[in-house]
Amino acid sequence: MNLSDRDIIAYGNQLIEPFDSTRVQPASYDLSLSEKILVPHTYVSNKTIDLRTTKPIDYMKQFIIDDWILVPGASILASTNEIIKCPNNLIARVEGKSSIGRLFVCCHVSAGFVDPGFQGQITLEIVNHGPWNVVLWKNMSIAQINFAKLNTECKNPYGSSELGSHYQGQTGPTAASGDRNKKEEEKI
Repeated sequence: MNLSDRDIIAYGNQLIEPFDSTRVQPASYDLSLSEKILVPHTYVSNKTIDLRTTKPIDYMKQFIIDDWILVPGASILASTNEIIKCPNNLIARVEGKSSIGRLFVCCHVSAGFVDPGFQGQITLEIVNHGPWNVVLWKNMSIAQINFAKLNTECKNPYGSSELGSHYQGQTGPTAASGDRNKKEEEKI
């Protein structure tokens, strides 16, 4: 069952910090863009990344922005200003705002799921699929998050030692971590 605006307001700072009631929608909360972004180095565009051996952060450059022109075909990692604190009985999903999506800008490529127990800023994988430049600016409403209740509290929340969660407590845009994939391959 998804949380309504009343539920989100009741949770307030327990879910989202800082919490701003003017960002509450009927069943979601508007997330804003932080000033930190990671941009792939253009000189490594033909580089092969193998998460077993490569650290993607080595091929990214951090910028602090007031605004950023996202050209067609370009991609960046960004993050929300807000810290999300998903309790063990909730999950969350991050989706793009319709005003951004209608410009053919995707604010998360495939990582829109937030596990119970996760705490940190949300990293956004932003891609311009459209034919024109799009200006992004710090503090703009970039995405929305909605929360849903689980039937029971999860046994192993994100961040528990059993899972080896890599992104717990992340601040700012966070590049991919390959350690988990390497460990999973070693198990086979």
